[in-house]
Amino acid sequence: MKSLRIAVCLLALSSAFGQGTPAVPAPPKGIIEGQVFNLATGAPLKKATVRLTGLGARPSGGMPNMYSKETDEQGRFAFTGLEAGRYDLSAERQGFLRQNYGGRKYNTSGTPIGLAQDQHVKDILFKLSPQSVITGKVLDEDGDPVANVQVRALKFVYRGGKKQWSQVANGQTSDIGEYRIPNLDPGSYLVGTNSRNQAANMMQTPSNGALPDAPEMTYAPTYYPSTMDSSTAVPVDVTAAAETRGIDIRLRKTQVFRIRGKVVNATGGRGTVMVMLTPKEGAQGNVGTSPARAPDNRFELRGVTPGSYVVHAQLGNGSQSSVAVQEVHVSNSHVDGLVLTVAPGSDVQGTVKVEDATGPVDIPNLSVTLRPALPVAMGGVPRVKVDSDLKFTLKNVAPLNYTVSVVGTPDNCFVKSIRFGGQEVPEDGIDVTSGGEMVIVLSATAGEVDGAVVDKEGKVVAGAIGALIPKDGPSTAIQSRVGDEYGAVTFKGLKPGEYRLIAWEDIPPGAFLDPEFRKRFEGRGESVKLDASAKQAIQVKVIPAEETDR
Repeated sequence: MKSLRIAVCLLALSSAFGQGTPAVPAPPKGIIEGQVFNLATGAPLKKATVRLTGLGARPSGGMPNMYSKETDEQGRFAFTGLEAGRYDLSAERQGFLRQNYGGRKYNTSGTPIGLAQDQHVKDILFKLSPQSVITGKVLDEDGDPVANVQVRALKFVYRGGKKQWSQVANGQTSDIGEYRIPNLDPGSYLVGTNSRNQAANMMQTPSNGALPDAPEMTYAPTYYPSTMDSSTAVPVDVTAAAETRGIDIRLRKTQVFRIRGKVVNATGGRGTVMVMLTPKEGAQGNVGTSPARAPDNRFELRGVTPGSYVVHAQLGNGSQSSVAVQEVHVSNSHVDGLVLTVAPGSDVQGTVKVEDATGPVDIPNLSVTLRPALPVAMGGVPRVKVDSDLKFTLKNVAPLNYTVSVVGTPDNCFVKSIRFGGQEVPEDGIDVTSGGEMVIVLSATAGEVDGAVVDKEGKVVAGAIGALIPKDGPSTAIQSRVGDEYGAVTFKGLKPGEYRLIAWEDIPPGAFLDPEFRKRFEGRGESVKLDASAKQAIQVKVIPAEETDR
């Protein structure tokens, strides 16, 4: 009898412990698999790298996972053991153009893949195009080959709401003046050289003597076939998977000048002072760099072609707090006596206020960023996360002009106003040298627009680019989204007002910010009026890619 009671007790304890032990979840069983082909030959493509990136929070918690696989002899790949969620997928290989799944062109945005619990998605196909190539020679004025010249391929891109030529690839001439620029997608390019020996000229030690009476001559940046002006250059049309040969460039010489001055270190600190020269318009990085020489921090930038520039002095290790900037215009003479004063940075303190809220507003991820209004290379831009008490301090901010951006606003809020020193912050930026407090006001009356992109037959269009354009407001207020696999484009945190939603099947990145581009599509899309805290759902017909390419 006693043994029976003990057995019953043990059974009860075992049952109790069993009830208290949580069940171990089964491992995820989702699968995404497919195959990669050579577009030109149709053959399977082995050794291609396929990347899978999770989007958003994982169901099990933690950061999104990233996976990578290499295709086998038959070009096949498979990702197994995947959690439910949405994923981006891309494929690339040496000698071929990278492609995102669902992207209509090379290196364009793709369409996320939705994966349900334990779902098996198969038959994903990639057709990678072999890269295109431009080849040719660089010759001097006598027709002799020129070695060690960097040759650039430039393509029209949209940057900051403007259409401009931008470098996308480059090559360098060999000892017999030949160059090769690989990894190009089909399209129209300008091909041009950098200024020969410009970097070496920039780095020379400042001289103590007088500046030369006459301008110096050097080989200027020259575009195919032989012009220094990009507007008169002959574009080179490149077709898919082809080598475009015979793009020979004959260099031109031009007058160049020097910029000479000194840097005054008013920070009290020590360190190397570097001076950089950047074009004011359409800057693509520095065109020249020179150290300021001790003991008086003199500098001299040589080989400068006529134009407008920003001269930027930076102290030490790239700290954003120790810089100085000055605009310079070079016309037909040297620039002498330039003085750049590197002053210490100062703290910018601020407060965030929330208006029109009917209850508590949670703002855990709000941050404030200052960006130089002029094209200045900095070690980092001032950025800070707003504290839980809605206070923030941007430390050691260099005395420059900045534009202000606020990110991380809750979905029910929009930025109503930004003031500094009691004045509204204009679009072209503020000068922080005068000091003052920054006050950012959020309104908790933001609305939402849920768009559905369809074709002319009413069928869902995945991966379209939707832009929500305010009727009254700057280009910086335009928002864009890439549609998901269901054609949905969702915009939250919107200021009440009138908008127009336009959707394109495919456009160059940032094109919708260009007023001239948008003008082509006036009257297209759908208008929507958004009241305070309202939510609107609209359907919009996509603009086909062939209309954009015209």
